[in-house]
Amino acid sequence: MSTIKRKTNVKLSSQEDESENISTKGSDQSESSNNISRILSSSVSGASSLVVLQLISRLATFGMHQIVLRYTDPATFGIASVQLELLLATILFLSREGFRCALMRTDDTIVVDNNNNSKEATVLADSARGSVQKITNLSYVPIPVGMITTFLACAFYIRYATEETFNTPYYVTSVILYGLSAFGELIIEPLYITSMNNLIFKLRVSCEGIGVIVRCIITLVLTLLGAQGNDPKNQNTFGILAFAVAQFAFTLIMMAGHIGYFVSKWDISLLMPRKLRDKNNKEFWFDNHLFGLAKTFTKQSLLKHVLTEGDKMLITWLSSTADQGIYAFVVNYGSLICRILFQPLEETGRTLFSKLLTNVDKNDEKMANSQKKALFTSLKVLTTLIKFHLLLGLLFICFATNYTGTLIDLLVGSVWSQSLAPLVLSAYCLYVPIMGVNGITEAFVAAVATKETLSILNYWLIAFSAGFVGSGIIFMKIFKAGAFGLIAANAFNLSTRIIWSLNFIQKYFSKNRNYSKSEAQELQRMLSLSNLMPRLLVLISFFMSWVVTFWSNEYIGWATMDSKIKHIGIGGFCAIIVAGITYQQERKFIQDVISLIRGESRLKKIE
Repeated sequence: MSTIKRKTNVKLSSQEDESENISTKGSDQSESSNNISRILSSSVSGASSLVVLQLISRLATFGMHQIVLRYTDPATFGIASVQLELLLATILFLSREGFRCALMRTDDTIVVDNNNNSKEATVLADSARGSVQKITNLSYVPIPVGMITTFLACAFYIRYATEETFNTPYYVTSVILYGLSAFGELIIEPLYITSMNNLIFKLRVSCEGIGVIVRCIITLVLTLLGAQGNDPKNQNTFGILAFAVAQFAFTLIMMAGHIGYFVSKWDISLLMPRKLRDKNNKEFWFDNHLFGLAKTFTKQSLLKHVLTEGDKMLITWLSSTADQGIYAFVVNYGSLICRILFQPLEETGRTLFSKLLTNVDKNDEKMANSQKKALFTSLKVLTTLIKFHLLLGLLFICFATNYTGTLIDLLVGSVWSQSLAPLVLSAYCLYVPIMGVNGITEAFVAAVATKETLSILNYWLIAFSAGFVGSGIIFMKIFKAGAFGLIAANAFNLSTRIIWSLNFIQKYFSKNRNYSKSEAQELQRMLSLSNLMPRLLVLISFFMSWVVTFWSNEYIGWATMDSKIKHIGIGGFCAIIVAGITYQQERKFIQDVISLIRGESRLKKIE
């Protein structure tokens, strides 16, 4: 593993030192085991921090929206939360996502190196330092790409805005501020890549945590100030400008936090681009393999972005405004679990699998034992996460589906609870486990797939996109299913992607790697459906709980507070029984999860 110099006069905390210095040049088995231990421990710690960050971020934003909506008209809120957020996401996703995926597929970690030769004008590409420099050079590419993307996207938004949108107060200023916010995040992309490759999750958590709080405060303050001087059209004086200024402030905090950290603790000059030279003394800036991989991932990013935002396009095109409102309401509530839990697990899983499996198929006999250990550890983590998503999904399917009406009635009242919103949210609960399993399986594919496989996947993504649009038209236009149809189309799309990813995973771990007979049998057992699925008695207990809570929802209901208490009490009683049965039947799996949460200190439990 390669090295780079950090300022040696700065004393790091033990946690930072452990997460950042995860390897040395030794290749003996005990040292490799320690590396796997540190990677797993740091990744689990990082995942926990990211979950907390998402929890704080989403709850703060959710609470802020409840107040802001009282002082903001629907049109203004729609432009800010849909159009401008889409502008920000489009610039960032298309400019950096492909390079992030490619540049974090490495086991190269930046540690202290006092070799003065590391400051030479050119770096030998095949050296330890060169492998890091390849990543450093490419991490700057999203900046010029983002400059072009930002200009084109902002120009498009201003040029082709509808008359109503364009005449919204401060629209052009807000578009420019959102564009500058996106470009500001791209400027610190090299620092983000470095921090993630060294498992420095604390930096991101701290910067984003502070940024989210500041963003919420600024939005609230400006909205309340604007409400005191409503214009003749009864619009908030500041309107979307409050959201734009808050987003720009968030970006400034992200930039200040990352730059401040690296300037104070790293030799920042060694994070600058440098020319590379091969054995023939030919100089170049970008490694062809990494650059080709980044381009492949960027093509995928374009397709995935269309898939991600395709639901908004379809429901606008094929459904009534009532269906659009219900779907937006349901997604606002139903996607909280995805943003709080699934997204951090996916991001951390991708980094973890990348680091553990980078060298698995390299021909190095001395690394054979450590490679096998990394392989089995990765598969154990993967299967544990998949089973966790399935059990969590059962909770949503068998309990949450019968309590959506109660939840909506308690939170927002009878206007929404008497509409189709509870039924649509129940359907969304069926979709939750599909999203979870798809996220973690695609994270594995992104971490280990070869460039050739990724190129093939691009064609499959086109097919998945066509299938999504086709199923959306069938469900929403032919069957007139509205928001239900869109959820069904999304579920169909992700299910086909899960099948593809699971097939890839099966082939990846079944490759001929000179396994012993016992090792091959263990791999097959771990990959079997029986190992991934909960036990039969657990499934029966969940099903019976669904029957009981469905009966309670239909015959006791939630119309009055008394009925709500009874209905919730019945669900709580069923949940206790299910929890007891699950603990008794899945005790070993629960121990695996606990061991995973604790990190490598209990790694033997999950090997």
